[in-house]
Amino acid sequence: MKRTLIKATAAAAVTLLGAGTLSAQQVELQAASCFPQGSFFSKRFESLIEQVNEEGKDIVHINYVGGAPAIGSQLTVVQKVAQGVYDLNSCTGSYYQNVVPEADAWKLLEKTPTEIRENGGWDYMNKIHNEKNLEVLARHHFGTHFYLFLADGYKIDGPDLSGLHLRTAPTYTNFFKKLGATTQDTSITDIFTLMENGTVKGYGWPVLGHQPGWETVTKYRVEPGFYDVDLMIMANKRVWDGLPEDVKTLISDAAIQLEKDAIANDPGLNQKVAAKQVEEDGFEVIEFTGEDKEAWLSAAREAGWEGVNAIAPETGPKLREYFAKE
Repeated sequence: MKRTLIKATAAAAVTLLGAGTLSAQQVELQAASCFPQGSFFSKRFESLIEQVNEEGKDIVHINYVGGAPAIGSQLTVVQKVAQGVYDLNSCTGSYYQNVVPEADAWKLLEKTPTEIRENGGWDYMNKIHNEKNLEVLARHHFGTHFYLFLADGYKIDGPDLSGLHLRTAPTYTNFFKKLGATTQDTSITDIFTLMENGTVKGYGWPVLGHQPGWETVTKYRVEPGFYDVDLMIMANKRVWDGLPEDVKTLISDAAIQLEKDAIANDPGLNQKVAAKQVEEDGFEVIEFTGEDKEAWLSAAREAGWEGVNAIAPETGPKLREYFAKE
């Protein structure tokens, strides 16, 4: 029997559930990424889509519309998920604080996703998302820190960024400003041009996911790294709640496996790529030790939580209890 293709809106789900025929339908879902299609930080989400479409071809099909900025601003992708334009997405917390202010705390996770699933932190954060019609399924990057990268001629000898104009994202703007830098928030597609023409003297980014050409305008990597790259897989809650159980199981199992793989493999991958940057790309490492290291990491942590608490004074302190190792 030929299956009927439906769009998994809440209304359709309710209607089909009432008729008792949902299991006979092939569900169609719309998915989008906050990062460019095919880029490093979209690839794992894209692999999930491919896996689900292959393994669940008789029950579900995920239509991937691509990623920002081609589909619009990265700051609007999760808004559209909450509104029902998209059903699934991958995004970092700093790009959807306009929907869930507490999402900025994802970068401050010092315990593993497994640990906060066990201590109640995941459920607490997910309930916050549920209030905005979002369901958090998994985190597909963990153990990847951010670093400050600097242009040739701008070597620093301590955690004082005064006089430096840096490209930032909302993830670390507060941190860089706390240490005296001026900042410019732009798309990742602008980093090369801004560095090449000298508009900015550095940028924040992980060791993973560098774009071709960045190595030609970068000289220094400042260590230690700070924060943790948070790439979350989320769904529109009303749509998610209305999906058949076999579809939910297929998607959630694939998402959780990505999370487990990230916990197990990302730290080693980072070490490998960090070494390559030095050995092949010619980066020099500026490594803070002793009091400088402590001041650098303390400023990052406190700037991060100050930012969360400023926009979410009731929930921020509780999230810190769940997320931080203190």
